[in-house]
Amino acid sequence: MNPTPLFSRLARLLPLAAVLLLSSCEKELDTYYSEVGPQFPTFSTNALGTASKYATGEVVPFELRFSPQTDPLKEILIYQKIEPGRDSTLVATIPYKTSFSRIRQADTLVVNYVVPAGANKANVKVDALLVSTNGQIKGRNFSFRLAEATPTVRLNTPTNVTLPAGAAPAPGDVVRFPVVINEGGINTASSFTATGTLYKDIDSLITYVKVGAAAERRFARQRVPVAGTQSGAATTVNVDAALPAGSAGQPVVFRFEAKSRFLSVPPSTRSATATVAALTPVAATPLAAARTATLSYTGTAGGDLAAFDLTTFGAVAATAPIATKDVAITSTASNAVRLQALNTTKFVRVATGGAAAYSNATLSSIRQTYQATAAASQVAQLDNVLVGDVIIARLRGLDQYAIFTITNINRTSTTDVAVMLAIKAL
Repeated sequence: MNPTPLFSRLARLLPLAAVLLLSSCEKELDTYYSEVGPQFPTFSTNALGTASKYATGEVVPFELRFSPQTDPLKEILIYQKIEPGRDSTLVATIPYKTSFSRIRQADTLVVNYVVPAGANKANVKVDALLVSTNGQIKGRNFSFRLAEATPTVRLNTPTNVTLPAGAAPAPGDVVRFPVVINEGGINTASSFTATGTLYKDIDSLITYVKVGAAAERRFARQRVPVAGTQSGAATTVNVDAALPAGSAGQPVVFRFEAKSRFLSVPPSTRSATATVAALTPVAATPLAAARTATLSYTGTAGGDLAAFDLTTFGAVAATAPIATKDVAITSTASNAVRLQALNTTKFVRVATGGAAAYSNATLSSIRQTYQATAAASQVAQLDNVLVGDVIIARLRGLDQYAIFTITNINRTSTTDVAVMLAIKAL
C-alpha cells in the first residue's frame, strides 16, 4: 500500500484551511469592536441637594451636568415621590437646550425645585432623568425629609441675676429670661414615625425692648447656639438683659423673636415671637454720704485697730469675734499692704472706671457690679492695695453691700501703717 497520495492531498488542503481560519479570525475581531445600539447619555459630577431636610415651599436649586453622547437629548424630566406614597409623580418636563459650560466641560442645567407639601418627617425622593432622542434614559436622585419651617417660642419664669429673688429691680439690674425654642422638636429623623417635630435649624434669637411710650427697638441679637453646629432641636436660651437706664417708673416690655432661614428668591426667614409681661423698675436706692475710717496696723500682730466692722462702722479689737472683722490689715511685709476679710465678707476690686463707680454709687449699681463679676474675682484677700483703689464689699454673704476707696496710706515704720478709707453704704 502506497500512502503518498493521501499525504499529498492533505498537503494541498493546508493552505486553504489557513486562509479560512484567518478569514474567520478577522471577522470575529470586526464583530467584537463594532458598536451595537444607541449609547446612554452620561452624567458628570452633579451639585444636587445636600441638606437632610427642607421645608414645604422652599426653592432648592440644584445643577445637573451631563453629555448627550451619540444622539442629542430630547428633554429632562423631574420626578418626586413623597412618603408614604409609593408612586413617583412628574414635576417638570424641561426641553433640552444646548448649554455647554467651558468651566464644567459639560452641558449644565440649574433646576429650581420647589419643595412639596407633605407630612412632617416624610421622606421625599427627587429623580432627574435625561431622555435621549434614541430612547435611552439616565437618572440621578437625592432625598430629604420634610421639616417645619416656622419655629416655636415660649418663656419660662424670669429670674433676677443681680438682686435677691422677689426684690424689685432697678435700672441696670440684670434679669434672666429663659426662652424655650422648638419645644418637643428634633433635629434629624430616621423614619416617618420618629417621635417629635422635625424643625429647620434655628439661625438666631433677637431681643427687642420697649420702654414706656417710646418705640420698640432692637436690644440684642445672638446666634443659636453662640458657637458650634446649628440645630432645629428643642433648646432653652437664657437671655440676660439689663433693664435700660432711665426706665425707673415706666413699663419695660421685652420681646423675643426666634428665626430660621428659608430658601427662596430672595432668601428669607421664618420666625416666631414671645413677649414678656411688663416690668416696672424702681428707682435706684441711694447710699448714705461717705464716712471715713482708719485702720492702724502696729507691731507684729496688728493691734486693736487693724480690723473694722462695716455693718456698725467701728474698729474691732484683736480679741473680738472673727465674725465681726469685715476688713482688716493682715500684712505689711515687703512694703505692700494686704487687706483681708476674716469672716465671710468678699471683695471685688473695680478694675476700670473705679472713680466714677464710687462717685455715682447706689445700692443697685454696686450690687450689679459685684454680681456681674466672675466668682473667681470675688475674693476675701486683696494684696498690695494702693491709694485710689475702689473696692466693693458684699458683707457676710448677705444682700448687704458697701463700697470704699483708699484715700491714704501712711507708713510710720517698717511694720506699722495706717490706711484711710472713705466708705459708702446704706
